[in-house]
Amino acid sequence: MGIFNKLLGRQNPAGGGPPPGFFEVPRPPGDGLCSDDQCPCPENLIPRGTGYVFISQDVVNNRRNARSVAEAQVLADRMQQEMSRRLGVPAVFVASFKNVLTPVLMCEQGARLRGIDLAVAAADAKHWWETGLVPLRATPMARK
Repeated sequence: MGIFNKLLGRQNPAGGGPPPGFFEVPRPPGDGLCSDDQCPCPENLIPRGTGYVFISQDVVNNRRNARSVAEAQVLADRMQQEMSRRLGVPAVFVASFKNVLTPVLMCEQGARLRGIDLAVAAADAKHWWETGLVPLRATPMARK
């Protein structure tokens, strides 16, 4: 079972794909943790329904044709196999492609450090917690 299915526990329960302009991202069963590698926090607890979501342009580019959890898992498996082939090592030794396939849930400190638009990132997080969907566009930077 792949990383997306482990987190979600099932595949695309609605039977159809996500609505246009969005892609699916598994939600944890309870609260979340700041998962921003660039944030100095000690993986701050993010209560369900809160936080900030950072969607990179790389994530958007990779998920444009893999908008469901199942499609993203197939893409992750392909990317892992290709990297394994290129490196000449078993796929189990190839790092996860999570960073280029899923947005980052983060605390306010991480969001401020990245310089993203806090209102947009918080609204995206709220929507994701409620629906499991995030917009298929990069998070805008804060205006200066």
